[in-house]
Amino acid sequence: MVFAQRKVANEFLQFLADIYDPATGIVSCVRLAASLGMTEDALLKRWIRRGTRVSWRQFSDELLSVLDVAQAQRRDLEQAIDWYFNCPIEPCGRKTADELVTAGETDRLLRELDTYGVRMHAVQDRARPRLVHGSHR
Repeated sequence: MVFAQRKVANEFLQFLADIYDPATGIVSCVRLAASLGMTEDALLKRWIRRGTRVSWRQFSDELLSVLDVAQAQRRDLEQAIDWYFNCPIEPCGRKTADELVTAGETDRLLRELDTYGVRMHAVQDRARPRLVHGSHR
């Protein structure tokens, strides 16, 4: 069990190292978008939808905090990313984690994850088509 937890933590630390820009010390939008399987433009649109009061650093920190919790509970970063974009969360009005973070509801989402855990089902919800990360609204 400890080995599995250490492996999960190491995987997320490597993910963070890959997306940080060493010159600025902040998350690179280009690198994060590529790691999420989307275009830079699609990721920037999510940040812009959040509003002008939210810095890139805050937006990316919120997104990463949700992925960190999801990956720690699921023990697989790729599955956590898929869950983030594609799985509706019942207690949050069937919105995805992506929709909640973009809407500024990260605190609510993290509370739900702490209470109920990540619900990542092998069978996707039939009511919502599975989307490629860059094709979201």
